[in-house]
Amino acid sequence: MMTRLHNFLSLNAVQLILLVALVGFFLLTTYLMLIELPPKKMGWPHWDKVQHVLVFLMLTGLALCLYFQQRWQWAAGLFFYGGLIEWMQATLTITRMASLGDWVADIAGILIAIAASIALNNLRLKNTILLGAN
Repeated sequence: MMTRLHNFLSLNAVQLILLVALVGFFLLTTYLMLIELPPKKMGWPHWDKVQHVLVFLMLTGLALCLYFQQRWQWAAGLFFYGGLIEWMQATLTITRMASLGDWVADIAGILIAIAASIALNNLRLKNTILLGAN
């Protein structure tokens, strides 16, 4: 317990801002996914899927900025969170309904964020090695 408290207290300002953003975005996402909405009459039918990809890309990206080494644990947690949101929409709301397509879009956002973070990390490591060799 003391180690966790010490780790929390030793966060620098950027890490603290990212942590607050992650928690805030997580709470906002949960709220927005569960509010009752009127039926959508017009618009591009797949816009909802794009929103799911973007939201989970952002959640995963924020988490990986703070906890890159735990990326697969975050991926698993967010995978289950996406499923939980769909289950809650089916059971706790009247105007919302669960969608396997939404969950797949959530997973796509998670995987895109992980792939991008790994690519950026590898690029950073490559540049570090190249700069160190000069």
